[in-house]
Amino acid sequence: MTGDKIAAGDYDGDGRADYAVFRPSDTNWYILRSSNGGFSGQAFGASADIPVAGDYDGDGKTDLAVFRPSDNTWYLQQSTAGFKAQAWGMSGDLVAPGDYDGDGKSDFAVFRPSIGTWYVLQSSNGLVRSQAFGTNGDKPVAGDYDGDGKTDLAVFRMSDLTWYLMRSTAGFSAQAFGISTDFLSPGDYDGDGKTDLGVFRPSEGTWYLQQSTSGFRGAVFGLSGDVPVPSGYVP
Repeated sequence: MTGDKIAAGDYDGDGRADYAVFRPSDTNWYILRSSNGGFSGQAFGASADIPVAGDYDGDGKTDLAVFRPSDNTWYLQQSTAGFKAQAWGMSGDLVAPGDYDGDGKSDFAVFRPSIGTWYVLQSSNGLVRSQAFGTNGDKPVAGDYDGDGKTDLAVFRMSDLTWYLMRSTAGFSAQAFGISTDFLSPGDYDGDGKTDLGVFRPSEGTWYLQQSTSGFRGAVFGLSGDVPVPSGYVP
C-alpha cells in the first residue's frame, strides 16, 4: 500500500527472493514466502526506521532489520541468532549494508556524504574499516561488481551521471550510465554472480542495463509511477 518500503529478500532460505514490505504506519513487516506461498506479518521497528534487511547471522535467511536515525542504531531480529542492537553511524549517514568481508554475513555499513567516507563494521573479525570513496551528493550503490563474494564500495554521482566502483578484486572503474530522473537499480541481471549497472526510467517504463557478461540491454517493463524493486536498496 502507499507508504510501504520495499524489503524483498530470502526470508525462508529457499534461494528465492520473497515479496516483502515494511509498513511504517503500523510498523509491521509483511512477507509472502516463495517456498510455500505462506503469508506472515510481524511487528518490528518504529515508524521512522529505515529497513535494512539482510542475512546478518549467516544462516541463508534474510533477517528483519531496521536502522533508526533518531539514535543511529541498527536493530535486528535474526532468524537464528535472535535479537541484536548495534549503534553504527551518525546523523546524515546513508546506510549501505552488505557482505564486505565475504564471510556470508551482512555487515553494518554507512556512507558519510559530508566527508565522502565509508564506515564498515566487519562481522568476520569485528574490525572497523574506513575508506574515503565518493563525495558529498553521491548515492551509495554497493554491490559485488567483480563477483568475488565481497560487496564493493560504489557510488552514483548525479553531477556527471557516472557510476564509480572500487572493486575488491578488480579495482577501480568509472562508467557514465543513466539520466537524472532514473531510479538506480543495480543487480545481477545476467546471472554471472556480478552486480550490473541498472536503471529504471519511469518516463518510458523502460529498464536499461549494462550487464557484466551479456552487455547492454533495454527492456520495456512497468509504467510511469512504478517503483523498481532493486531501487528499494538505494538510500
